[in-house]
Amino acid sequence: MTHVTLRSEFEDLIDPYAPVGQVGTGFDFTEGPIWHPVDHFLLFSDMPGDVRRRWDARRGVVEVKRPSNKCNGMTYDADLNLIVCEHATSSLIRERPDGRREVLASHYENQELNSPNDVCVHSSGAIYFSDPWYGRMPVYGVERPRQLGFQGVYRVPPGGGAPKLLVDRYLFEQPNGLCFSPDERILYVNDTVQALVRAFDVSADAR
Repeated sequence: MTHVTLRSEFEDLIDPYAPVGQVGTGFDFTEGPIWHPVDHFLLFSDMPGDVRRRWDARRGVVEVKRPSNKCNGMTYDADLNLIVCEHATSSLIRERPDGRREVLASHYENQELNSPNDVCVHSSGAIYFSDPWYGRMPVYGVERPRQLGFQGVYRVPPGGGAPKLLVDRYLFEQPNGLCFSPDERILYVNDTVQALVRAFDVSADAR
């Protein structure tokens, strides 16, 4: 397996000649990898298997949560609490190191979210997430009717509160992965069905 460096800055992070190795196999459908910057382990989701796994150099791959509510995208906030998108519950949640669980978003305008899919956290503490309906399909979630008639991208304010829809309701067919530019002035969002990535300016009041 090889990879190609498209921008020279990438070589400051990863040696372009570094070998690519397999750390695990035998999974159904892996998603949501996130690296813990202090304890140096990788978490990743297996949606159809309804399990979250962890990899580290000492123990290899181990299960850490089953069932996982068919979790998908994950990231950390500034306090290294785990932020998780759950397909089965249509919720975005925060898991604290002591095991406490907090629902950050589950509804928009009194309608249940489709199935939060991927997530990123701004340095302000604002949380951005995508909400396609993959998690209401068989295998990748729990099959059930949709309440919202669109697939959106949302922001949860730094102090918490109701999610705010950031894009036109019908702009995306299935918004999926999202991330910020290094200076956090641009938000990139992938639309899987349309096979494109859209870029949005992040206004000062949305940081």
